[in-house]
Amino acid sequence: MPRDLRFAIRRLLHTPAFTAAAVACLALGIGANTAIFSVIRAVLLKPLPYEAPDRLVAVWEANSFRKSDRNTVSPANFLDWRSASQGFSGMAAVYGGEANLSGAARPEAVSVQGATANLFEVLGVPAAIGRTFGPADDTPGAPDVALLSHGLWQRRYSADSSIVGRTIQLDGAPVTVIGVMPAWTESVGREPRPGLWVPMRLDSAEDYRETSGRFLQVVGRLAPGVTRERAQADLAMIATRLEAEHPAFNTGWSVNVVPLTEQVVGAVRGPLALLGGVVLLVLLIACGNVANLMLAQATARRREMAVHAALGASAVALGRRLLTESVLVAVAGGALGVLLASWCVDGLSALPVSGVPRLQDVRIDGFVLAFTLVVSLVVGIGFGLVPAFHAARGDLHEDLKEGGRSSSRRGGSIRTFLVGAQVAGSLVLLVSAGLLLKSFARVSEVDLGFNPDHLLTARVSLGGERYKDEARQARFFEDLLAGMRAIPGVQSASAINWLPLSGLRSATRMVIEGDAPVPPRQEPGGNVSAVDPHYFDAMQIPILRGRPLAESDRPGVPLAVVVSRSFATRHLGGGDPIGRRIHMEWGDTLVGTVVGVAGDIKHSGVDSAASPTVYWAMAQFPWSNMTLVVRTQDDPSRMGEALVAQVRRLDPEQPVADLKTFDEWLGGAVARRRFMLVLLGGFAALGLVLTAVGLYGTTAYGVVQRTRELGIRAALGASRRDLLWSVLRQALVVVAVGIAAGLAGALVASRLLSSLLFEVSATDPVVFVAIALLLLAVSTLAGFLPARRATRADPMIAIRAE
Repeated sequence: MPRDLRFAIRRLLHTPAFTAAAVACLALGIGANTAIFSVIRAVLLKPLPYEAPDRLVAVWEANSFRKSDRNTVSPANFLDWRSASQGFSGMAAVYGGEANLSGAARPEAVSVQGATANLFEVLGVPAAIGRTFGPADDTPGAPDVALLSHGLWQRRYSADSSIVGRTIQLDGAPVTVIGVMPAWTESVGREPRPGLWVPMRLDSAEDYRETSGRFLQVVGRLAPGVTRERAQADLAMIATRLEAEHPAFNTGWSVNVVPLTEQVVGAVRGPLALLGGVVLLVLLIACGNVANLMLAQATARRREMAVHAALGASAVALGRRLLTESVLVAVAGGALGVLLASWCVDGLSALPVSGVPRLQDVRIDGFVLAFTLVVSLVVGIGFGLVPAFHAARGDLHEDLKEGGRSSSRRGGSIRTFLVGAQVAGSLVLLVSAGLLLKSFARVSEVDLGFNPDHLLTARVSLGGERYKDEARQARFFEDLLAGMRAIPGVQSASAINWLPLSGLRSATRMVIEGDAPVPPRQEPGGNVSAVDPHYFDAMQIPILRGRPLAESDRPGVPLAVVVSRSFATRHLGGGDPIGRRIHMEWGDTLVGTVVGVAGDIKHSGVDSAASPTVYWAMAQFPWSNMTLVVRTQDDPSRMGEALVAQVRRLDPEQPVADLKTFDEWLGGAVARRRFMLVLLGGFAALGLVLTAVGLYGTTAYGVVQRTRELGIRAALGASRRDLLWSVLRQALVVVAVGIAAGLAGALVASRLLSSLLFEVSATDPVVFVAIALLLLAVSTLAGFLPARRATRADPMIAIRAE
């Protein structure tokens, strides 16, 4: 074996062009597989960083009438579940929010999770420094404490271990730091890695069904021996009892228990599995190229092999020698592929893909390197078997003859098959990328219902005792917006509680005054938004009927509301909506009179349906957290400093968060689609290049094999056109067969893409035909170049070539 290895190394060094081409092809294929495997490992395969994560579940409320199977949970129902359920060893809850950190450093808005005291006990995550919450911390009236995330601790407090026990200013109030969580800590909820945690302090004596809605996210640890199905049944029985005891609040509401891993990564499992299949196909195309190169080498060396065989070398020994060369090439390609993969991983980690969880954890670690080594060995043996088997079947006497051609014919048929398979695989990739590209174009053309251009946004959260008075909250935002409107270059400025496409919203059920009573779980529902009266002007949302909100809509006058067109159509149909009264369950029931109808907008997502929405003036029912929207004449990002200065003018201790243009929000809304398109498009282009190179190489080698034949035909009077067509025809037949097979494969593969497509059929004929023509054109060019070179050769030189 060492002798075969030394021989293989010498042989590869004597053919540097072949070696470089083979290693490069494999590096591209193996590098792509290594990069995507590292993503799949970090996102899907690596266990969540909890103790026994397979025993953790997310618990949601579900309402079939509203088609919501993962609805946030009522605090009252959570407390009842936790006290009555026998299927869990622990159940915890969180809710997300924002708070303002002030003090010696610059004021900063941080994401905060309110958590029950047992959250980290349920998750099985200890503190890195200090301790986590205890039961005493979660008691109403207890001293205010907080846990810092590792990132916030490092960034704001310079990783000072003495932070434990110190007091920080949170929303203007002193809070004692009791611990710092590990760097790998992931919580549950919309914000998987918040800046800090504070105790939730639910009061079991309070009837939360009367004072609040559903806003908690719940995680539970299954009791020993209890399955998820059994826990689901247990909670379902409790939900049935609660429905009977509290029909006004719980009618129609049930429970949905989901494995926490599925909750975190379930939405991306399908797309990542698809990418895994794509890079495997790219690797097979690359292997086809290298197998062709190895086969051409083996064919060119048939006399050398025959001499060795005549001197006593067995067919097994000859095959083993070729196989050793293949494995060496594959290992070298794998080593270079790891380098390419590390660059790809660095690029992926830098992408702003909020829709792909745990992407920041992607690493090239020992497990990934072991995967690459295994792939390299398997690939080397796989494509090395083709030339090894070909050499073992060689005819000793025929190959020793000067003009022996049997091996060439056998090798030619195998090479033809490999190129056809490459064409088919490349077409599958290109069709998939084409469908995603057309879908992305459709998403980009969606009418959002407002104009996203020249919009600057920023979130301001008013917290602490200073802003507990609602009138003061409203006055702060009114003064801030008035200051912004006075700045040259600002066309309009307004504010809303939850910005469209931010992923956040508030919704409630409603009663339309004058309508017949409906069953408890079938009341109308919709989003509710507190806005500054200039909001419709700033966002350029048309008012279709009636009037917009006005400065006169203030406390002391009846609540005025503007409803969206979908709300009016769905819930106020059959008459004039203006003047209708809506009872909204929002703290104390709000009763609003419809004064206008606005156009629908895309709030939850670019590809989502418009949600029925009710807008009211923030002065009439204030909100402490508002997102500013500032429409500018020029580049909105230039107004960022001016906006911050206006906030500091009103309150030097007030931070500003999410200062960015609306284009950035829009980019985040389509980030997952762009992520898939960029990767799949890149791999499809790589597959096309590899296929074109393979076809070029096969045609060129075929021309070399037919050199004498072409020279004789030219000497006998055949025109260059005839010679060109005879060479090109062989290549095009292979391409045509490959395209036919690829179209059949693409029809199957496109079905897997259907869930990722938007307003595009998985069998879109335009995409299929366009890709087939593109591949035909590229393949024709790849075959034409060596064919034309052959027809320009001197016939006499060609005849003497052998």
